Amino acid sequence: MENIPFSVSTDMKPKILITLATGKTGYASTVQLLQEGYPVRIYVRSRNAKALELEKLGAELALGSFSDKQQLKRALTGIDNVYYCYPYKSGMAKDVALFIEAAKEANINAVVFMGQRIAEFADTGSALTTDVRKSYDLFKRSGLNVVLFAPGYFADNAFVIAEYVLQLGLMPNPFGKGKNLWISIEDMSRCIVSLLKKPEPYFGQKLFPTGNKSISPAEMAAIFSKVRGMKVTKIDIPDWLFFKAGIMTGMDFGFDKFAIVQSTFYNRQMQMNRFDIEPTNVVKELTGREPEDFETITRQYFDASPFKQRTLSSWLKTVIKFNIMPFTKVPSKKERTEINQ
Repeated sequence: MENIPFSVSTDMKPKILITLATGKTGYASTVQLLQEGYPVRIYVRSRNAKALELEKLGAELALGSFSDKQQLKRALTGIDNVYYCYPYKSGMAKDVALFIEAAKEANINAVVFMGQRIAEFADTGSALTTDVRKSYDLFKRSGLNVVLFAPGYFADNAFVIAEYVLQLGLMPNPFGKGKNLWISIEDMSRCIVSLLKKPEPYFGQKLFPTGNKSISPAEMAAIFSKVRGMKVTKIDIPDWLFFKAGIMTGMDFGFDKFAIVQSTFYNRQMQMNRFDIEPTNVVKELTGREPEDFETITRQYFDASPFKQRTLSSWLKTVIKFNIMPFTKVPSKKERTEINQ
């Protein structure tokens, strides 16, 4: 009997692992892949509410940490392509080295790594950005097929002040006059999904996805006013006050002290106007659609905000929060230096 060569159908879908699947881009990417019928395994620390939501949608759960090679190896077994997104914590470069070892042993086909646009600069002062640059180098020397995905400041960060915008008509601005090509979580996730489905054309490349237009803080305030239907006044705030605001409310957004300290470095990059680059065509090339504009993103966030409805009670609570902000106790300069390690 003649031996017939085995051929893999081009319709077979790669099995994908998503790390930090309960995070912003990880969660949205997992949902989209599952909706499109892709087999997805998610790597999470615990069976929290969001992990269980993804499991109900069809995701396979793998529990583990970024710093445990054996747990990583089990999660990577049988996987084709990986989205490696690291949390806002120290130790990225060390954990990336462990991941690379496990991925090579598991014969992973491709890795899409979430990096940062400001990692192009060596003087940011941010420990996390330094780790990103180290991780780029580790991946480049690994022999793995890697796509480096390096967006700028997420649009998500523009809406941590939504309570003050919607309740008080005030837009605290720590960015000076710096502009940014705000890019939505949805656009980044659509790009990531596209790369995970067919990464081969982009092996060895560093991609800089952007929004459609560079927006100044003054333009942000104008768009906030339009969407809110009432005037929003921009108030420039110094770095020390932003840090106090971050410590006071950051936990509500899932940030710890390390992440809040890193955000102060990113704001300085905004003040230096380092995010103000020419728009790229990455989103259009990968997704077939133009990136969402800032007004569209704003409408989505404002519509979903718990602060959309103004009442006397909600207004008063926000007034009190705004006025006690300057008195918030924050880590000393020495403690911040220790946190940024």
